[in-house]
Amino acid sequence: MTPKELYVIKSEKFNKVKYRMIHHSEFDYSILKDIMYLIPTGSTKYRHTINDVLIMCDTETSKKSINSPDIQKSKLPSGHTARECHVCAWTISIRAYHHNIVTLYGHKPSTVVDTMLKIHQSMNGDKTLMYFHNMPYDHWFLRRFMYEKWGKPAKQLNVKPHYPLYIQFQNGIELRDSLMLAGKKLEKWANDLQVEHRKAVGKWDYNKIRGQHEKFTTDELQYIECDTLAGVECLDKTLEIYNKHLYSLPYTITGFIRDDVRKIGKKHNAKELFKKIAPTFEQYIKLTKVFHGGFTHANRFEIDELIREIVKCFDFCSSYPFCMLVYKYPMEAFHTVKDCDIDYILKSPSYAFMFKFIGYKCSLRNKAHIMPALQYSKCVKCINPVLDNGRILEADYIEIYLNEVDLEVINEQYKFEGHLCTEVECAYKDYLPRWFTDYVFNLFKEKCRLSLTDDEINYMVQKGKINGCFGMCVQKSIKEVIEELYDDFIDDDGIEHKSGEYRQVPEQSMEEEYEKYLNKRGNILLYQHGVWITSYAFRNLHNLNKCFKSNGKLLYNDTDSGYGYGWDMDKIKAYNDNCLKLLRANGYDSVVVGGKTFTLGIAEHKPLKDEYTEFKVQGAKRYAGRNMKDGELHITVAGVPKKGAKCLKDDLNNFTKNMIFKGEDTGKLQHIYFTSSIYIDDEGNETADSIDLCPADYKLDCTEKFEIEDMFSEEVEVITYEDI
Repeated sequence: MTPKELYVIKSEKFNKVKYRMIHHSEFDYSILKDIMYLIPTGSTKYRHTINDVLIMCDTETSKKSINSPDIQKSKLPSGHTARECHVCAWTISIRAYHHNIVTLYGHKPSTVVDTMLKIHQSMNGDKTLMYFHNMPYDHWFLRRFMYEKWGKPAKQLNVKPHYPLYIQFQNGIELRDSLMLAGKKLEKWANDLQVEHRKAVGKWDYNKIRGQHEKFTTDELQYIECDTLAGVECLDKTLEIYNKHLYSLPYTITGFIRDDVRKIGKKHNAKELFKKIAPTFEQYIKLTKVFHGGFTHANRFEIDELIREIVKCFDFCSSYPFCMLVYKYPMEAFHTVKDCDIDYILKSPSYAFMFKFIGYKCSLRNKAHIMPALQYSKCVKCINPVLDNGRILEADYIEIYLNEVDLEVINEQYKFEGHLCTEVECAYKDYLPRWFTDYVFNLFKEKCRLSLTDDEINYMVQKGKINGCFGMCVQKSIKEVIEELYDDFIDDDGIEHKSGEYRQVPEQSMEEEYEKYLNKRGNILLYQHGVWITSYAFRNLHNLNKCFKSNGKLLYNDTDSGYGYGWDMDKIKAYNDNCLKLLRANGYDSVVVGGKTFTLGIAEHKPLKDEYTEFKVQGAKRYAGRNMKDGELHITVAGVPKKGAKCLKDDLNNFTKNMIFKGEDTGKLQHIYFTSSIYIDDEGNETADSIDLCPADYKLDCTEKFEIEDMFSEEVEVITYEDI
């Protein structure tokens, strides 16, 4: 019997199993012995079989009573009291062969750990994958029970402290985080994929104090059931959409795009080019200094001003993908050239340069320029700077790593009494490999086509893919290794460490790690290309900032968009026409679907949706406006959910410095971690490590408003030049 024939038989058998939600003690686990296992192919790193079953786990937790005598408590600055919590409910949903088999439920953390192991041991494969949506939260509550019953993890990858991506145990269970795979909350994931079961929002009271011996109401059972049932259905749909096996399912959403790129790149010998032009370790370190993120900045002269003009937002259509298609990048190995000046670099358009720029007596050519480009945090040295929210207005001396694209913008904005470009390296520029730009362009075409259909599922998938292309290019070649401590111990230096702490593991040798990265077969995209993509997008945004009439004004930039009034539509048209010209120069064009034209890179405005009758800025990632379409106030404040707009009480005058966005109103929560060995509290609840989620207030600060005169009266601490 072939595996395919066996699969059909197993599928038919499980389709006869009537799905139900059941207490974990009442389930017949022998049903699971007929689950098939998969034998991974194409990689020598897998030496085991994987059970072909989708499993999603989840816990619900409760605060302990504030009056409990034996719990840890913590008084917070906001006035709230954080206190230990415990697991009060859990579910595990199991799905195989596109059929929901069962959802198991219980109360105690020890029983969910026992049940997970029982499920694994009921099947024949060596390994079982079990997902949690937002695993860092559930893992913290369960970790001590797992370690006590299963032993310490064999392997664990943490993206940062308290954020494990996966955890592997010696018993064959591997925990994974489906939130990292989906890139969105469970409710949105289920809605986007249109699975049968959706999150039962509103049927669980999170403020209720619960014990581990209470019976669940019908609503409560439905809530905890749908959390994991929707999860396994989303996993199944994801496998189907991306045509993956369980063993080839990546850990994160960008893994899907990376797999596509690797397959296509392999057909075009992409690794050969990679080996030929990959930077040395020293060059890679320099490139990390050249790299900068998106440009988010507010007009310093309009801080805290209530603007009653019609403010419009112009947004680039797929900014980074456009840059990948139309501009030229370093396409040979970098080589050293002599120290030089600005003119030498800017008059060599066929070459990419990276270098350390040294500037003496730096100042803006136009004191009133509102979007200064020099970034203080990227300077390796800066003396006596005058800053505008992290951007340099003037300085006596700077040292900063740049490339020729950044230099073009900086030279246009700033003047220097003296300067030097040192540590200069250059490489010939050309378009990115055709196989890669074709891949990006085809993603865009398919996204355009799907935008005019009712196929919301594949549209969201395609949108995620095209957004992930840039992320692949700037993936760090050397990753930090962050270790979770499983036990209390004292190190050789006499420093005490507690279980649950995280620490960065010192690398044996960064050079050795980088060499491993270069030799890894699947690595075919070059970090320097991501650096230049960001610089080109940075230059495009500054060019967009010039598209205003004499009576117009730019108020805010947000990486790939500009907010302001008095836009000059002739200048916008000229900018957009140039985008099309650049596309055609590399053999691409607009995409026409159903009579509608889509053009990569152009500055677009969506009438009503992107128009505001009132607008106010307080600084980077801190702005608000009254939307023309719905008449409501909308906010963008880093760290505050969008619904925090209701705190303004429909009055934009309230959006001002020191305003408090109350956590109870915004839904913003802070995580308070408690560590504890396993114990039974005075009400009989099993307890160990826990997290309390408390409302988090946010106090709005703002960039100080500037007047031109401030440039001449700024008080600075004078530093001498003896060390230069």
